[in-house]
Amino acid sequence: MNRQRERGSVLIMTAFILPLAIGVCGLALELSMAFQRQGQLQQVADSVALTAAQQLDGSASGISNAVFVAGAAVVNRRVRGVGRVGLNAAVLSFAASPAGPWLDSSAAQGAPGGLRYARADMAAQGEAFTVLPVAFGRLLGGSDATTVGARAVAGPNGLRVLPLAICAPSSVPTATRYNGAGLDERIDYGFRFGVAYNLLALNPAAGASSGEYFLIDPASPPGSVALDASTDNSQVAPFMCTGKLAYPALDGALHLRRNAGFGLWQQLNSRFGIYGGSDACDPYTAPPDTNVREYRGSLASWISSYPPQAAAVASTPGAGKPLMSVADGAYPLPAIAPAQYGTLWAYGPARRSNNSAFLSSHWNSLYPASPVFSGTGTNWPASGAYINNGFRTSPAGYPGRKERRLLYVPLLACPVAAGTNADGTVLAVARFLLTAQASATEVPGEFAGILSAKELAALATDVELLR
Repeated sequence: MNRQRERGSVLIMTAFILPLAIGVCGLALELSMAFQRQGQLQQVADSVALTAAQQLDGSASGISNAVFVAGAAVVNRRVRGVGRVGLNAAVLSFAASPAGPWLDSSAAQGAPGGLRYARADMAAQGEAFTVLPVAFGRLLGGSDATTVGARAVAGPNGLRVLPLAICAPSSVPTATRYNGAGLDERIDYGFRFGVAYNLLALNPAAGASSGEYFLIDPASPPGSVALDASTDNSQVAPFMCTGKLAYPALDGALHLRRNAGFGLWQQLNSRFGIYGGSDACDPYTAPPDTNVREYRGSLASWISSYPPQAAAVASTPGAGKPLMSVADGAYPLPAIAPAQYGTLWAYGPARRSNNSAFLSSHWNSLYPASPVFSGTGTNWPASGAYINNGFRTSPAGYPGRKERRLLYVPLLACPVAAGTNADGTVLAVARFLLTAQASATEVPGEFAGILSAKELAALATDVELLR
């Protein structure tokens, strides 16, 4: 009798518990499917945001490319229960900062300037992707559907610009220099193409006898609070090694420090595969260039008398005159020893006012010398030695990276306010070729032009997921 009662009790309990157990197991299965769906959507969102951000260059075509390439990147991805992902363009939006405001692709194409961040919000992909029916959840008193979603933001975390700024010799973006009849030459912000300048010995101030240059705070972007310690040599050194700033744009005033002496020249020389001194560079994060040939002396064999220096000699300071190079005086230049012009045209030739290239046969008119340049340009490759010379090798054991010797240097509106620490306004970013190894008193850089807005945007290449 007791056994029969016990069996009856077990059957009654089973009748009550079994549906509940089935419901709990079913709910667990449905939750597992929801988590799997959300994980798959997050992978799609990450891929869309990263791929799109890599295409942004400040142009309308960059926005179009971002939408197209992002869709192509996920077309073969599958989401369980839905199938292949045909990306809805509404998933993507764009902004100038990770905080927004966010513009859809149509609005972004109308105002693409400065848009460097992409956001993917899978809610815009539609309910087929984000809503899952939940039968067992409803059975247990919950909702009859579960909504899942995913969002990702991607954009640059750095800018391939050197944490060294110099004064622009002129505030005029493009001017013309007269060198004689038919020899009008293009000058950008006071620089002559093809001339190597000592970047530590330039100063547009009247009567200047010493150069004006600054270290940039590499970790405090414009608009943030300046941190004096961030411009200490030890803090700037790794950024000088890599040639980068830890923020994506130069919009606004840069935080600067005047230097009594330049102590980070050894970090620049990592581009030649030379690692040493305090705060030495890591060869894996700061590899040498694929071309480590210095262009001075006999290694600049297209220059008569093999100039021993890589950069042109600084001009003699004079009342009311800026400190520039001997190549920058007013026409007509006095004839000087050819070697004083330093190495010419290692990266490329001087430019005519119409932006076409001068010929090396024009050297004696562009750069008056005594004795004159002999056999001018006989051994000079037509597009520049750095680009065309066969001597392209890196030190054994260190993989080289192409164009590491191209330095992207901010040009400041000067004078900059007095004091060790000050803020400065950027007029433009100039491209210089590091023609030879730097020292505490010389950074030899051949002027190779001003970056366009699109080229500058392309330097923000370290795109990563931000959230």
